[in-house]
Amino acid sequence: MNSSQQAVSVYIPKKTLKGANLYFPNSILVAELDVSISRRPVDVSFRDAALQLLNGYRPSSAGLNLTMLPPLPDSLRTNSIAGVLNFLALTLQRWCGLPVEFAKVLDNMTEKPEEDQGEHIVFECRFDHMAIAAGQIAAEICLHCINPDMVDEQRLQTLLNEFLRVFLEKRATQIPFIHYAERQGIPWQPLTSDGSILGFGQGAKLHLIHQNLTSATSHIAARIAADKNTAATILRGQGIPVPRQYVVNSTEMALQAAQQLGFPVVVKTSAKGVGADVFVDICNEHELSEAFNEVAKRGPVIVEQLIFGDQHQLIVINGRFRSARKQKPSHVIGDGILSINALIEAANKTRLANDWQLIPNDGKAEAILIKQNMEMSTVPSEGQEVKLGSKAKLSAGGTTEDVTDQIHPANIQLAERATAIIDMDVAGLDFIINDISKPFWEAGGAFCGVNVAPELIFNEQELILDERFPEDNKGKVILIVLLDSAAESERGLKISKQLQSKFSKVGLATSGGLLLDSELVSPGDFANYNGVRAALCEPAVNAVILEISSDEIVMNGLGAERCDLAIFSSQEGGEITRFSQASRRLLESVSECVLDNSIVRDADAASFEAKQLAREINALPR
Repeated sequence: MNSSQQAVSVYIPKKTLKGANLYFPNSILVAELDVSISRRPVDVSFRDAALQLLNGYRPSSAGLNLTMLPPLPDSLRTNSIAGVLNFLALTLQRWCGLPVEFAKVLDNMTEKPEEDQGEHIVFECRFDHMAIAAGQIAAEICLHCINPDMVDEQRLQTLLNEFLRVFLEKRATQIPFIHYAERQGIPWQPLTSDGSILGFGQGAKLHLIHQNLTSATSHIAARIAADKNTAATILRGQGIPVPRQYVVNSTEMALQAAQQLGFPVVVKTSAKGVGADVFVDICNEHELSEAFNEVAKRGPVIVEQLIFGDQHQLIVINGRFRSARKQKPSHVIGDGILSINALIEAANKTRLANDWQLIPNDGKAEAILIKQNMEMSTVPSEGQEVKLGSKAKLSAGGTTEDVTDQIHPANIQLAERATAIIDMDVAGLDFIINDISKPFWEAGGAFCGVNVAPELIFNEQELILDERFPEDNKGKVILIVLLDSAAESERGLKISKQLQSKFSKVGLATSGGLLLDSELVSPGDFANYNGVRAALCEPAVNAVILEISSDEIVMNGLGAERCDLAIFSSQEGGEITRFSQASRRLLESVSECVLDNSIVRDADAASFEAKQLAREINALPR
């Protein structure tokens, strides 16, 4: 049996419980393990061996994410196979920056959700696809540690590489938004199973973010920024300094353009974000031809005037300049003793210890050295700067220096003008200038690129969220949960009509459909976690009422992490089942106020608004 077949029979994801559930306030994944594997005895070294194997594949960017998270609780550090699998599944999600911390091996006698023969585990799940994949990899690592013939290391490496590509590299820009939202109490949720699009806030206060793109980013701005020649043409037309450039489609045209501009020149693609290198300081026809042939593989080719100076990125958010950083490509500084190769090794030891991206030591670096009349064995003089890369980004081994306090006011005004011209809400402007403390007309500054999704490294994510959620409630709308209410009582509809006098738009999720201001807008069963999530994402909604049954909460979760008011229907003449008892306890733990048979109970931290709302609803006729 191959490893993939073995994994399917050993680890089976069963379901996700969305929002608050019987185990934890956040969503969890429930999975079943084959008892033939999960109950195998293992020695005390099993957990350490599994963790050592996993950490052998951990990239530096994952280490940076881990430093921002508190350690996992000691209670999770068990040595059973099920316990180790849980720990590994959480660790993989934390590599990607998600603040997950809860996992549990269920007691088969009292907590088992279904009458199966296998052993069940639950662990926290923020993105469905990520959690499922993390569990699979964790299971296969455990199988490998039991017997390497079950799953070989090549398969583990393939699975981990794909996991990191999809969930770490592609989601890296979102993590600071998530961490700040968690600290500030701003509600957030993935709007897609893979977490590629996130929603921050609720209802009328909902804002979407994809990477660094926000829902306020206009399509036209994104299109302009996506084509470097279009962006330069528009800015040039408004008197914004940009390099002269030509779009070319042959080496002959490239040579003509370079002769018009004068060597040295820059060769780059016009298309944004296609992964092509920018070839800087092209000095002759041979270098031009090689650069053209390489860039042409990626899209339209631009030959551009080389602007001399230091590269900076200027960040403008909501029309206001926020920060400036000087960026340098990867480089080393000579000491008069060590060779360039030795200097790279020494620098990378420090970068590795700090989980920074390493300075590349490859063919591209050697080609850049040749242009400086050097090679890896060269010993540069003391203080001499040796360039090793072309991309001035941290992710490419470069360095960044904060120069926000040094920038001249004229350069600030120029950045804000350029951003307004292209109509960007979040902008990163690539600005080349010799001395940023002088006005651009004196120091010869020019913009060589604009970005609607820039690399944010000075906590600009906090500014973006703070300015979208300035109010005390941090983007929350009123949520009322009506538990086990008889449909014929129409209590939810009565509460909805009462709330319409206070809120501009009220959503009501019922088994018959989704209603807005008492009018049916979507028929169907919305009395579940999908219903509350749909209502909380409805534009213009400022209050939501969810009608839900105890069975639904127990089996699938509430769909939200908290609510302002939980209303328990009267159980007179009826039996309070085990499920209704469990769901009531759950709602009491996540609600600011509870209304139970005309008795209002407040949580310790209940807001004045929640208390007032509970008393007003209690006064309504039944």
